[in-house]
Parts: sequence; C-alpha cells; structure tokens
Amino acid sequence: MATEKLKFKLELYATMWDRPPHVEILINDHNGIYGRMFKKDITGTEDKPDIVEFEYEMTEGQEYNLLIKRSGKQGKSKLANPDTDNGVLWPEQIEYQTVTDEDGNIIKDQVLHLKSIEIDEITIGSLVYEGVYTPKYPEPWATLQRESGVELPESFKNVTELGHEGQWKFTFGSPFYMWLLENLY
Repeated sequence: MATEKLKFKLELYATMWDRPPHVEILINDHNGIYGRMFKKDITGTEDKPDIVEFEYEMTEGQEYNLLIKRSGKQGKSKLANPDTDNGVLWPEQIEYQTVTDEDGNIIKDQVLHLKSIEIDEITIGSLVYEGVYTPKYPEPWATLQRESGVELPESFKNVTELGHEGQWKFTFGSPFYMWLLENLY
C-alpha cells in the first residue's frame, strides 16, 4: 500500500494561575496502536502559543486519530502525614487548579486552548470543531452535580478549550488531501 508522510503543527496555549496543563499528543496507526508524538507542560500564551511540530507516516486508505490528552488540572496530591495516613488521601489534600468563591463562581482556573492545527501546511480551520472532547470530570464535583440534577455530557463537539482533564480526538483519513476535500463542506 502507498504511504504518505504528513507534517503536523499545533498551536496550544494555557490560561493558568498556578501550574500549567500537561499535554500528551498521540496518533494511532491503522492497527489502533497509538504512538506518542509529544509530552510536556503547556506554558504558552494566546499571543505566543507553544508550537508542537512532528511528522507521521500514514498508510493510504486508513483512518487515523489525532489525540490530545490533557492532565494536570487536579495537581499533585499530598498526604498530610505519610507516616500515619497509610496512603489515604482526603479531598481537601488535593491541590485543585480551579478556585471558586463562596457562591461557586470560578475566580481562578486552568484551561488548555487549541489555537490552531495544521496538517501538511494546511490549517484545518473550522474542521477543528469536528474534534470530540471527552472530559474526565473530577470527584466529588461530578457526583454533586449529578445529585443536583445537572446532566454532565459524556463528550462534546465544537470545543477548543479543554477545562477538565480528558482527551480531544480528531479523526481524519489518508490520503489527507482527498479526505480534506470530502470534509470541507
């Protein structure tokens, strides 16, 4: 089968007050096995985003997923006393990156932003909104939301701001130019 080597360029930035979000970028092959292309904290700003570039060889006629795994929202957990806590971690010991006031309004937060994605020097533009974001809601917040009648969606489309930990997946095909022409409109 014929192959094509594509160049990827992602511009990512963070809104943060304490620690940056952590990102792992992967692409799967036609067997569903993911290869890691990038893994680090994102510290760029909207005006000066972090740029992630890599190449990946693909087999024509196959479907692929560009996967962005976002973590670092809950921060690091600390045992109050490692000698006596026996590994038990209480919710108040987790360093969350979302801070709210007494009314529940967010006053400090950490968000990962997808500014742009280029594949083979073509900005995918509004196709970025075809990506599917599957958040991993934090506990006990998620349980409290559900108990109060709030339905938390399993996934979202039309998202370029990743507030919760989770993953964003963009599915495309090879040959890329044919896939692009078929999916532009």
